[in-house]
Amino acid sequence: ALRLSPHFAPAAVNLADLYRQSGRDEDGVAVLREALKLSPDAGGLHHALGLALVRLKKSDEALESLRLATELDPDRARYAYVYAVALDSQGRRPEAIEVLKESLKRHQSDRQTLGGLINITRADGDTAAALRYAEQLLKLEPENPNLKQLIKALKDADDQGSDDQGAQ
Repeated sequence: ALRLSPHFAPAAVNLADLYRQSGRDEDGVAVLREALKLSPDAGGLHHALGLALVRLKKSDEALESLRLATELDPDRARYAYVYAVALDSQGRRPEAIEVLKESLKRHQSDRQTLGGLINITRADGDTAAALRYAEQLLKLEPENPNLKQLIKALKDADDQGSDDQGAQ
């Protein structure tokens, strides 16, 4: 497919994925870099490259590719989510939260974005924010027992935090 149409980005992504499955991520990276020379504004190529670079433990390059994917294709909530997770894994939690908040403005019903915000704000110690996002997600998943249990735990933790502040 790439020989017939070198600008066809999905073919490059699929070939890179095939290389990934056979343990040849370096070859996948080469394919994606070549494709990006022809289609530098293809968010999907940047996203796939970022994932390959993460697997190769090239964090700085991976973050740059994931950032570009997010900027070039803001309609893909998944790209922002993956970028935020990568930022958080590099100790850049405030940036990760901001990426997810921006994505949530465009994708108010995206479960993955809300889940990311719940997890990252909770890990950041912002129980009140995690609770807000969990309650927003509950509107989308009203029958989710795990989510109901999480909300209860967050409320209990938030109440405990309020009690501790009141005692001071």
